Amino acid sequence: MTRASVSRRLAAACYDGLLVIALLMIITALLQLITHGNALVRVSIGGWAYAYQAVLLATLVGYFYVGWTGKGQTLGMKAWNLRLERSDGHRVSLRDVLVRLAVSTPMYLWVIGSTLFYLRTHGHWLWLMMAALPLAGSFAWHALTGRGTLDDRLSGTRLVYLSPNER
Repeated sequence: MTRASVSRRLAAACYDGLLVIALLMIITALLQLITHGNALVRVSIGGWAYAYQAVLLATLVGYFYVGWTGKGQTLGMKAWNLRLERSDGHRVSLRDVLVRLAVSTPMYLWVIGSTLFYLRTHGHWLWLMMAALPLAGSFAWHALTGRGTLDDRLSGTRLVYLSPNER
């Protein structure tokens, strides 16, 4: 069993990102049936906006919890033959899932948000490069040392590549 390469990790993250966005869009569309197509914001639905945000957060956590605590794979990870496990080889727990998400989600959202800001304002490319530093640094550390990314280290987990006979 070998550690997952940076390219496989990023490919699986992109795949999972698209799936999560699609899932959140479906939930939003279903909830908009209740509001007759009105935006799900505090101005139009009042305090229910917080419940809507909680549903989206629970969906995000649930997607990764089900995948990671079950067979150790989300759909994106399965497509790229990756599995998440604890450093000792056991399955991950809810705590591990929450720590991984708490560490990695802000880094990914910062890169996505900065990219959108850059595209909207036609800002300087240096801003975009600076915004990518935390995530890029985490992946660079993994590529150079083989000790895993920041979310691997803080959660006590590792992402492994499954060879054809392990699948």
